Amino acid sequence: MSAAPPIAVVLGARGLLGSALPAALEGAGWQVAAAAAHAECDITDAGAVRALIALTRPTAVFNAAAYTDVDRAEGEPDAAWAANAAGAETVAAAAAGAGAAIVHYSTDFVFDGTLSRPYDERDAPSPQGRYAASKVDGDRLVAAANPRHFILRVGCLYGRGGRNFPSTIVRRLRAGETIRADRDRLASPTWVREVAAVSAALAATPHHGLYHCTAQGETTWADFARAAAALVGIPADRVEGVAYADLRLKAARPRRAILDNRALRARGLDTLSLWQDALRAFVAQELAVG
Repeated sequence: MSAAPPIAVVLGARGLLGSALPAALEGAGWQVAAAAAHAECDITDAGAVRALIALTRPTAVFNAAAYTDVDRAEGEPDAAWAANAAGAETVAAAAAGAGAAIVHYSTDFVFDGTLSRPYDERDAPSPQGRYAASKVDGDRLVAAANPRHFILRVGCLYGRGGRNFPSTIVRRLRAGETIRADRDRLASPTWVREVAAVSAALAATPHHGLYHCTAQGETTWADFARAAAALVGIPADRVEGVAYADLRLKAARPRRAILDNRALRARGLDTLSLWQDALRAFVAQELAVG
């Protein structure tokens, strides 16, 4: 007789990453008992979280719910902390109470971006803004609330739907606009489908802990936009590189928050592609048709 499949609950299921998780989990042999959006289960509502977990009795809870508006968080620090720190702790504790693991998503913004090498899991966080600080607190609270935790630091996510960068710039370029993009800040744009696949594989192991989970390589946002434009036949000169300082963003961003997936490599689970290859696959699947 075959063993019963592990059971997953996904929170934040309407978000960019959350919407990619159910298919990846089911493809990896998980049974998705619930995929709840904010309106169906607000992670700041401890009663609602506990009720959902008690009803579904999951093996692992995948918490993709978060406050992600980096600039708005500067004026709404309490709201950011309520979701990213207190809410994350609520989910982790409820999962622990039900004997379930927690898969929680953090961010490359926990670092200030001043290192000349990629950050690995041993480097101490150094958040610059209110959003980043709330995520650092969330990581700490999740780890304390549930020893069976998988904390994945991701960054610069894009995927199907939502206001993701490649979809937005391709839509605007096709409409005849010229795109202005940051030419200074370095990042590792990461396809949510690959993060979801790693999440499903990692959560099936007993190797709890902190992991970095981003695409290989690094690029500026301007060069990423030019690469996306080229893939859909739009001239690269339609993308204008702009100095970071001229963008006048409310919240500080790390200038070089490149992550080293050291812990995933050690487990044989670093399956993330070069950013160019992932972007090519994303465009072929999602953006090739106007």
